[in-house]
Amino acid sequence: MNDPKTATLHDVRAAIDALDGQIVELIANRQRWVEAAGALKSDEQAVRAPDRVEQVISKVRGLAVERGASPEVVEAAYRALVAAFIEHELAVHSDAVQAGDARLAIRPALGPDEYPALVDIWRSAVRATHDFLAEGDFARIEGNLAAAYFPAVTLVVAERGGVAVGFAGVAEGGLEMLFVDDSARGTGVGSALLAHAIERLGVTRVDVNEQNPGAHGFYVSRGFEEVGRSELDGDGQPYPILHLALAAR
Repeated sequence: MNDPKTATLHDVRAAIDALDGQIVELIANRQRWVEAAGALKSDEQAVRAPDRVEQVISKVRGLAVERGASPEVVEAAYRALVAAFIEHELAVHSDAVQAGDARLAIRPALGPDEYPALVDIWRSAVRATHDFLAEGDFARIEGNLAAAYFPAVTLVVAERGGVAVGFAGVAEGGLEMLFVDDSARGTGVGSALLAHAIERLGVTRVDVNEQNPGAHGFYVSRGFEEVGRSELDGDGQPYPILHLALAAR
C-alpha cells in the first residue's frame, strides 16, 4: 500500500507499525555511530564541534523540504533525539579519563542531596582564587547556590576514588560555573570538566571575572577568545565580567 489516502485504517496502522520498526532500527544504528565518535574524542576531528548540532539541524530541515516533510516537525524530532543521546551518555556511561595520579570519572550530579558537597567545593575553590570577592558577596552567593543557582543548570561532577573534587554547570550552551576543590587544582580536573562540557553538553561560551586572570588564561589556552566586557556582573555588582566564546575550529 503506497498511497495513504486510499488505505484502510488497518493498512494505515500496519504501515505505521512497520515504519516505527525501521525508525527504531535507524536510531539504534545512529547510536552505534555516535558512541564510536565518543570513543574517538581524543582525535581532534572526532570531537563534536560547538556548532555541530546546528549544522545537523540545518541539514535535516533541508532534507525535510526535499522530501515533503514539515521542517519544524523534523527539527523538533532531531533536537529531542540529540538531547536523548546526551542524556543517555550522562546517565548510563560515566565519562572516565586519566587525570593526575588516579582515575577521574565525570557523571551527572545526584541532585539536592549532593548540593552540600558541591557547596564545599565551591567554597574551597573561591577562597583560593577569588580574593577580590567581598565577604558580603561571598556569603550572598554561597547562600544562593543550592537554592537558586544549582537547580538552574545541568550539573556534572568530577570524582576521584568516589570523592567529588569538582563540578560544572551548563545552561543553553553557556558554562555557568566550573569549580575545582583547591586540593585537586592542577591535576587535570578542570580540563576534564571543560572538555566534557564542550563535547557532551555543547558549551560554546563562558564568562569570567576580570579580576581572575588565572581563569581567563585557562579558557583562552583551551580555545576561547574574548568577545566582550561588562562593567558589572550578572547580579549588578562591581565585578567586571569578560565574555568569552569558543573559537571556530
